[in-house]
Amino acid sequence: MLKTLNPFNSLFGRIFLGFWGTVIFIVGIVLLVNQQLATWDKVRPADKYQLKSLYKVSDMLTEAPHYTIEKLAKKLENKFKNTMIVLKDADTGKMVYPPKIHPRLNKGIISNLALKAEPLQVRSEHITVIGPKLFDRGDKSYQLMLISKNRHSDHFWAQLWKMPIWLKLILLALVTLVPCWLIARNISKPVTKLRYSSQTLASGDLQHRVEGFDKRQDEIGHLANDFNNMADKLSSLISLYKRLLADVSHELRTPLTRLELSLAMALKEPENNQRQLARAERELHKLDDIIGNVLRLAKLENHEVSIEQKEVDLTDLLSQIIRSCQLEARAKHIDIHSEISDDLTLIGDEILLSFAFDNVIRNAIKYSPEKSCVSISSTQDNAYIRVIIQDQGTGVDEHELEQLFVPFFRGKQAMQESNGAGLGLAIASKAIMRHGGTIYAENITSQDAGSAGELLGLSVTIKLPIHVTA
Repeated sequence: MLKTLNPFNSLFGRIFLGFWGTVIFIVGIVLLVNQQLATWDKVRPADKYQLKSLYKVSDMLTEAPHYTIEKLAKKLENKFKNTMIVLKDADTGKMVYPPKIHPRLNKGIISNLALKAEPLQVRSEHITVIGPKLFDRGDKSYQLMLISKNRHSDHFWAQLWKMPIWLKLILLALVTLVPCWLIARNISKPVTKLRYSSQTLASGDLQHRVEGFDKRQDEIGHLANDFNNMADKLSSLISLYKRLLADVSHELRTPLTRLELSLAMALKEPENNQRQLARAERELHKLDDIIGNVLRLAKLENHEVSIEQKEVDLTDLLSQIIRSCQLEARAKHIDIHSEISDDLTLIGDEILLSFAFDNVIRNAIKYSPEKSCVSISSTQDNAYIRVIIQDQGTGVDEHELEQLFVPFFRGKQAMQESNGAGLGLAIASKAIMRHGGTIYAENITSQDAGSAGELLGLSVTIKLPIHVTA
């Protein structure tokens, strides 16, 4: 119960109390310092508006010589209403006007202020005295001081200033309570919302996304955007692995079913044992290939497993792969036309690269019609090597191009002509990507009279950096 009520156990409580306490502490220190300087603060130099008033009244007092200075001062007081004029004889120091000093006015203030060379302002609870301003009228010199009543708002702040320091701190705490609470809530509420979203996602709702942060351009808005991107990738990965598991189960079940059928036929018809055992052997080899490829794909997807890095003679590697593929090509009367540059070398894993190129070239031969041609060419610049493998098959539907390198995906033609599992190109893609390269496929079309063009085959481009950082 105590842990629940403890405000320091929540982000909101820590932000609110920390911010609120800091504001009160800083303002409290300022109040204490100002309290010590309060006496000094009562006497200040006159500001420009007060000086303007002094100069204006002194100029008016020097005019109208047919009036005595006392009568003129009284007329000006009636004109300005809230301003009281004080005149002293500069030579004798005697009070010239008014006849009687206001009871709230301390005579000592007038006397002390008359000794100053420059005009000052002296504030008390109810009035402000400004002066002196020396001026001449005829053959006499006078000192002018103006007394004005403090406004009601000034009186309010003066009363507020006189409050005890503990009462000031309480008032300060009450005034800052709401804004500090709103600031703390504004910071902690999005975090609470993000926490709820992460819990919802962790509970299995992969379609849940954080909403309401689209217009925020601060760090919390970026965090919400990153959370949604993470949720999208997580949902995609989990969907991929679910499909991968289903595909693996399906691909393994098919040869197992055939294997069981072959064994059952061998038991039922002993005279055909040889044929059934040969069939069982083929299914076992297929099972072994599928399991081996799945393990190879899992190893490539695990980026914590490093790949070997050594100098690879790509020219020699491609030549060996082409020679080994000649047997399949001759069976279909397919010519392999190669234009491989000399001295193609890069840093990488020779076994993985061999597997990748072998899969792509054998696929090109497999899906090319008889008496056609498969061409293999290369180009090189300072940073990259490009190898292009082209066949003269029927190509691939446009919507299937991006899925060619997805595990267990087989296009329409592959489903009809091949009994493969759809792992070869996926492993080739992972191998190339682990080397920092890219692989993509595109259809080769004839461009006739602005038409869409007839499909003339498929082109697979592999781009590899010469220096690889895996």
